[in-house]
Amino acid sequence: MTQRIKGKYEYVLAALFILIMLGSFVSQKIYSVIAPYGTLVMFAGTAVIYIMLTTANPERFLKWDSVTITGIAAVIIAPLNLLLLGSRKGAMLVIFDLVLMLTLVIRGMELSGTMKRVCAFSGAVFMLLWYPVVRWDYGFNTVGFMFLILFIFGELLLEYVKNDLETDYLKYVQLLFFPTSILLAVCYQARSAALSIVIFGVIYLIAPVIVDKRALYNIWLAIFTFGSLLFTALYSLFGSSGWNIRILYKDVLSGRELIWSELWREFLKQPLTGIGSSYQMKSLFMFEVHNGLFDILVVHGILVFVCILYLLVKALTRLCTVEIRFCPDKRIAFAGVFALMFQSFFENGFIVTPYSVVFFILLLTAG
Repeated sequence: MTQRIKGKYEYVLAALFILIMLGSFVSQKIYSVIAPYGTLVMFAGTAVIYIMLTTANPERFLKWDSVTITGIAAVIIAPLNLLLLGSRKGAMLVIFDLVLMLTLVIRGMELSGTMKRVCAFSGAVFMLLWYPVVRWDYGFNTVGFMFLILFIFGELLLEYVKNDLETDYLKYVQLLFFPTSILLAVCYQARSAALSIVIFGVIYLIAPVIVDKRALYNIWLAIFTFGSLLFTALYSLFGSSGWNIRILYKDVLSGRELIWSELWREFLKQPLTGIGSSYQMKSLFMFEVHNGLFDILVVHGILVFVCILYLLVKALTRLCTVEIRFCPDKRIAFAGVFALMFQSFFENGFIVTPYSVVFFILLLTAG
């Protein structure tokens, strides 16, 4: 791949990332206008990148293998299911985005050191400028997610500055940033964000052990994928028990038990096609699944879910390399990827713009 092509697709990626970040987190009014077009913007950007990389290296990016077959199957079945259900067709863009994004990661799309620094700077500084005037109108869940994004990209940015300027004392700032971010999330009662930051710290510490044993890594992947679905089922079961406790001034049962119970019931009636995105919720005023992988399963059905899960596991498997042990920035991004996966147990997380572009950048940085 020539440097010329690499520079061009990185410009597209930088523009995509900055556009989505600014459009999403500068103003709630701006976000409400562009949000319906987020998946379309993501699709256009990743499609352009894929075409550019395929043109430069067709042997690598245009192969007829299980990845290509699975991706094609997903992008064919998803719109057919929505058509059969009479559902809104925009939901298929979520699948298209994931197929392109994960395929690019699996095929080995690369980021230069400069591009990694641009993304770290953009992710951290845009959030830092946004944070002093907390956008209360965004809601608890979104603001909590912002704390998580600011933390991950802040740690990456500090790592690059520390290395480039040879300022070793910044490691103490990185260390202090960890409990501070947890405290901010706790004070805002963003429990899932606080837990995700804790998970980040745990994964960062044990990453060398995880990537050193492939069998252990496979178990790890099962926890963060199938474990997400199991969590919704167990949470719903816990909700049906009638027992509840309060943690951090809020009940453990937040209402998601009603949403997930309802969605499981409806999904089991038509598991092959899913229920589509036009389903009218009875337990909530809007259609919101609050779980990334469960969203794909419920909306698009088992066949599409299996396709996306296969690509997701393939992409995550590429992170299992010895470089995680010796490259601090890759290790931070690695922990960030799984922190977002854990966050998706409670929210749509990695599948919805702008969170999907953050997930994409972290996958590329860690890979």
